[in-house]
Amino acid sequence: MRTIEEEMRGKVAIVTGGNTGIGYGCAEAFADAGMKVVISARREKLGTEAAGKITERGGGECVFFPCDVSLPEQVKALVDFTVQKYGRLDAIVNNAGYVPPHQDCCDMSIESYENVIRCNLMGEFYGCHFAIPHLRKTKGAIVNMSSIISRVGQEQTCGYSSTKGGINSLTQTLSIEEARHGVRVNAICPGHIVTELFYTEMKRAADPEAYADRCDHYSWLGRGGTPEEVGKTALFLISPWAGYITGVCLNVSGGMEFGTIPKYYAFDE
Repeated sequence: MRTIEEEMRGKVAIVTGGNTGIGYGCAEAFADAGMKVVISARREKLGTEAAGKITERGGGECVFFPCDVSLPEQVKALVDFTVQKYGRLDAIVNNAGYVPPHQDCCDMSIESYENVIRCNLMGEFYGCHFAIPHLRKTKGAIVNMSSIISRVGQEQTCGYSSTKGGINSLTQTLSIEEARHGVRVNAICPGHIVTELFYTEMKRAADPEAYADRCDHYSWLGRGGTPEEVGKTALFLISPWAGYITGVCLNVSGGMEFGTIPKYYAFDE
């Protein structure tokens, strides 16, 4: 049996939002397996630095291309750049997105709701839309980044939760459409992952230490996951090792969905 590195070496992937957090973990795992990776984000300086660090690890190659996924013309330019540079596309991880401020539905502005839909849901649709013609040629794979919140819900996240539920449905529909073309489409539903975003939210909490402890115990494993763990899951899903897996929304959550969501809002005073 060939190792996953032997299977993936030299293949080409795009990771949106690849400069930090889960996206960085995916790009790192792909490059460590010998792949050529194009990461995208809006912050060019941070993206260029991230690509350099990943390349320096000595596995594959990583380059940065600036892109705002809420703008379809920029997503098309990202895909076109990748194919022109490397001559092919084997995988895309639609990861870029953001979490708007926590608010009840009646307090969230219509503009804010539209913005999160445009970035998180439309952005992943654009990635699929522009990548699929190239992925059909290589019998490639798509991984859409969803969230465990799409499974269990969470108060004051109506916009974010809406996008993640939509991503699950988009993933399942595309898996049916693209099966005849040999393109597999799956999603990952991360739980509490320790990223820069987590630390930002922790600082906003009335009691940061208590907030961190609650987050750790969302999981039955008693800790948060790491971007590297999500990245290795994504590597598995785009590889031939997962060749008979499509349409799956895979929880990477430490069992967070099994009755452990606390019945209070973490930011309550």
